[in-house]
Amino acid sequence: MVNDSLARLAKRCDLKNLPFSDEELKTLAKRSRESFRNREKRRERLDRYKAHLAKSYGVDLVASISSALEEINNEIGYEEK
Repeated sequence: MVNDSLARLAKRCDLKNLPFSDEELKTLAKRSRESFRNREKRRERLDRYKAHLAKSYGVDLVASISSALEEINNEIGYEEK
């Protein structure tokens, strides 16, 4: 699921130009997907990770990528139905 999310994200933006490491991007995608399924508990974990990334990369960039991942998760969820 994470690989699918990242592949779809790559179609929306150039991942190589993002300052995130591969591991950070995978973790963000994984936690975004987890929070999609189990909102309350996992959402807190995702929010903490986004705050951690925002310290290094800025709130706007993290919010932009996170928003794209949320849209992607909605697409995947719709396709699974």
